Amino acid sequence: MLDPAKLTSKGGSYRFATSGAVTDRILLEIASQYETGVSRRMTALKPDDLSKRFVGDEPVLETTKYDGEGVLVYYEQNKEPFAFNAPSGRVRLGFPALQTLAVALQTKGVRKGLFRAELYLPGAKGGKRNSIADVIRVSFNGTEAEVAALRLALLDVIMLDGKDLRPNLEDFKANWALLEKYFGTDPNRPFHRAEGTIVPEREVKAVFDRKIGAGAEGLVIRRLNRLELFKVKPHLTVDAAVVGYVEGEFEGQIGVTSILTALLYPEKRNQTQFFQTFARVGSGLTDQQRVEFLRTCSALRIDPPIVMTDSDGRTVNFVKPQHVVELEGDDLLAAAGQEREHRTQLFGWDAGQFNFVGLTPCPRLTFPIFSQLRSDKDVGSGGARLEQIVPDPRLPQINPPDPQAPAIVRREVFTKAEAVRKLVVARKSGENTVPYVVYWTDFSSKRKDPLKVDTAFAFTESRAMALAERFIAENVTKGFVKLGGPNPAPEAGGKPPTEPGAAKAKPKKAKPA
Repeated sequence: MLDPAKLTSKGGSYRFATSGAVTDRILLEIASQYETGVSRRMTALKPDDLSKRFVGDEPVLETTKYDGEGVLVYYEQNKEPFAFNAPSGRVRLGFPALQTLAVALQTKGVRKGLFRAELYLPGAKGGKRNSIADVIRVSFNGTEAEVAALRLALLDVIMLDGKDLRPNLEDFKANWALLEKYFGTDPNRPFHRAEGTIVPEREVKAVFDRKIGAGAEGLVIRRLNRLELFKVKPHLTVDAAVVGYVEGEFEGQIGVTSILTALLYPEKRNQTQFFQTFARVGSGLTDQQRVEFLRTCSALRIDPPIVMTDSDGRTVNFVKPQHVVELEGDDLLAAAGQEREHRTQLFGWDAGQFNFVGLTPCPRLTFPIFSQLRSDKDVGSGGARLEQIVPDPRLPQINPPDPQAPAIVRREVFTKAEAVRKLVVARKSGENTVPYVVYWTDFSSKRKDPLKVDTAFAFTESRAMALAERFIAENVTKGFVKLGGPNPAPEAGGKPPTEPGAAKAKPKKAKPA
């Protein structure tokens, strides 16, 4: 069921695989279908919605929302149990919580089972609750003591001794009782049923306030007689400076489709202020606000320090940092996955112009939403402070990368009469550099400007290749011949291949992702 070649020992009996370790395709399919079905029925609510939506006497199940990572747990007698993710096939096994869970199931006579759980770390560090970022860090490179602290909160029974219990999602009381029977309710044990109770729905708001006051991340609410779930957690609010915008069409009008925001460091260097890009947000804007923001932002446009685009390839226009907006979000995440810190652009603001300094770590606001324009605040008086999300922020020291010759990953040339079009994909190395650069040159001696050069940038090779294919599909038209190989086959309808974020950019400028 597992590919041992994918597993890496992390100390003691604990082993870990980043992906692709589950070889049982049926198990992965069942788990993936379950995850998809449940996630589609999960609705995010704001705390203010509770007193409006839950007002009657219908019994509902409220459970603590754990700030961890959702996993599936597979158990079978006489085999080592493992926790995995679907469909990625990420696997963890050999950690104490999983081992003691297996002993308990064997004692109770369970032969085989598939369960949904939350892998989490109890307690707090530095006055802040442990989060999913801590679970990821410990999973990849935690000490033996940290791995031993991992716990499993059991949320559902999917399969048990050959019985498919997914139909119980429509009548969850049976599964709730099974979770208590097999895993108990003591939250201090390494594994346990998720903390929760069945209450009249009108009491949900009071339960939420009580749990949040005790330090919980949030609440999950489940209807017992139908598959309907809600998650609710306090929304974070952050005031951020507007430093850019994307213009586009919506509902037959032209306006701002998204706003690029940034936060200000308290420290200055040689009268230069430093802004850390924070979030690009489009959700929450009304149609009227989109039109009004376009008028406001257009009057403040400045030359871009780098070429940036949104996920649809539309250019980010930079503006003077004069306006502050309030954003709402679910949480702040420091890691982008696999322990790689989430990084954003650092800009210096001096003499009415932004200058690109480099990419530096910055927490990411999950599910950002535009709340309001803060006309009562301005950047100069501290209206967009980085201290809102980072205690005692220190301006990072950016060291220029060592000059290294790029490696050519891909090179293709296309000709048609006197016209020559060439693709080059190069890979660079070094700290604070975007590793992949895609160059597209278009030469025609009969044009007024014979040479045109476009450049695009990517953090991964797969994205770089998608950008390369897009250049080819858009520019290698009928009659062009590829030197040294067959001509590329155009897509049906002549449309270029697409990938989220694929876009062309201006030449000779660096575009961080």
